[in-house]
Amino acid sequence: MLTINNGKTHDWANMPLSEMAIGNAMDCDFTLRSWRILRGEMKEKKLNFVYDNLLTEVATLLAQVEFRGIDVNNKYLGQVEEDMEKAVANQEAVLATLSPLKDINPNSNDQLAKVLFSSEGYNLKATEFSAKTKKPCITEVHLISHLGNSITSDDAKDFITKLLKYKSLGKLYRTYVKGIEKAIEYNGDNRIYSSYNFGTTVTGRLSCSNYNAGAGQNKGVSFHTLPRETDESSNIRKLMKADDGKVFLAADFSQAELRVLAQCCRDKNLIEAFESGQDLHRFTASLVFDKPVDQVTKGERQIAKSVSFLIVYGGGPMKLSQQIGKSIGYCKNIFKAYQDSFPNVFKWISFVHKFVRKNGYAVSLFGRRRHLPNVNSPIKKYQYRALRQGMNFVIQSSASDIMLHALKRLNNQIDEAGLDAEILATVHDSVEVQCDKKDLPSVIKVMQNSLPCTADLKSLYNLDFVVPFEVDIEVGKSFGEVIAAKFDDTGSLNNLNELLEYVESA
Repeated sequence: MLTINNGKTHDWANMPLSEMAIGNAMDCDFTLRSWRILRGEMKEKKLNFVYDNLLTEVATLLAQVEFRGIDVNNKYLGQVEEDMEKAVANQEAVLATLSPLKDINPNSNDQLAKVLFSSEGYNLKATEFSAKTKKPCITEVHLISHLGNSITSDDAKDFITKLLKYKSLGKLYRTYVKGIEKAIEYNGDNRIYSSYNFGTTVTGRLSCSNYNAGAGQNKGVSFHTLPRETDESSNIRKLMKADDGKVFLAADFSQAELRVLAQCCRDKNLIEAFESGQDLHRFTASLVFDKPVDQVTKGERQIAKSVSFLIVYGGGPMKLSQQIGKSIGYCKNIFKAYQDSFPNVFKWISFVHKFVRKNGYAVSLFGRRRHLPNVNSPIKKYQYRALRQGMNFVIQSSASDIMLHALKRLNNQIDEAGLDAEILATVHDSVEVQCDKKDLPSVIKVMQNSLPCTADLKSLYNLDFVVPFEVDIEVGKSFGEVIAAKFDDTGSLNNLNELLEYVESA
């Protein structure tokens, strides 16, 4: 609020309307006057298409999703809390056993610094220091960096690996156990609520955060950090469920960002992989390692997958070397083989780099811009970072807008069909829905037809997609309890009874 100087001390959710009225009025007035100015500039520079064709409608849709919230399996929450507490305690005991210094507190950066960097500990070399405290940085990013910097001590590697697991478990526990418990207590009901943000990520992606009511009160959690079940943690996704009597559906876009890459670069081999319906990473590995698809090993497929995503995120041979534990020379050869197999990918990357250098910004398929002034920096590493960010922006922003159009299209078709269904969330490249059991076949059909469709993007943006998009649909009672909907060659659902039986038993 413009009239409130310290929002952290105010509980927005319970503030009397009389106190909020003036602030709201001032906010609206300021926003309207800003809109009139910016609207003219947007039209003049032809940057209004995403706003007109997408954001005005999706903003209302996501406001409804935020207001609806999502039900929590409260009984299971108690079980998860008990399991996670044990897992955290066990991992802490493991660290105590491995540490060369006794009685350490793994939550104390000072003690961890002694273990890692002192002569009494592993005597590693600290690479970065806090500007404020001048002490070594021990964030997860820095720990991973140490692992990739050829640590010779196996004991040090083992300790850091276990420490990363401990930090991950602790973060999950705080966010999805204690965070949900506090949110339920604050909300006074068994639902949690999240916020969806259009303008908080520099990549142009939609983001999700916990719904902050002010005064340190959170009404929910971020779905975008919601983890899948692992060996070290409970099935946290099972906590978020459909309302009683409803069925939960999740539709995941298959390799959306890599399909956007293929659309941008128009590489014939990459397009062929998607059009043929083959396993992309196995197909890629067959070209990179020059062998038949059916002879590609699991390890070769993983390497091909890593290279594909490194290209999307601007990584190179050095990063691949850190990920797979191979020499720089080996990884350079892998990238060279990838470039020979998909030459247009690298031609397109070069085109984007030249465009960013010339204009100082990157442009997505939908006309969004990200300004990158550091491309003109006299410092080379800042220039290179800006070039990587430009390419990454084109792909991530475009993939996000494809997802938002799919969300809008799905919601409209659910309404037009008069189905008892509603969107609960959108996570990464997926959309989560709940519906009445009687409408399950119809809702699956609508999701199957509407989500991967790109025909309307031709008329809205003159985008003619040469790469097909695909979604995988799962059905169950919660985020973490779903099984696949199966279709025959004609696209008809052929395991409805199995899905209904699973929903009843979940």
